[in-house]
Amino acid sequence: MDLLRNLFGNLTSGIIRLAVAAGVLFLCYLFIVKPVLKTTDDAIKSTGFDQIGKSIEGVSKEIKREVHRSFETTKRHGGNPQKLAHCVQHANRDVKRIERCTRRF
Repeated sequence: MDLLRNLFGNLTSGIIRLAVAAGVLFLCYLFIVKPVLKTTDDAIKSTGFDQIGKSIEGVSKEIKREVHRSFETTKRHGGNPQKLAHCVQHANRDVKRIERCTRRF
């Protein structure tokens, strides 16, 4: 009889300890982790970082449109689009040099 009492006593003691540990972890999540995650999410949304990908896509489309327009203008004025493309490639993303290329060709 003592064996069963000790066995069930240890078993219920272990279950109670597990339940208390799980409860403490749940409360830590509920009162510490969840508010921090929500604050971080709100901060990111307020800075606009979540819109960066969309703005880069828009800029990329505008750049493609402007390059196409520049090539068409170059062809109409008797310029050479290949020379323009070569000049822009060697400009190394320097805006002033790219503008100079578009004026030359």
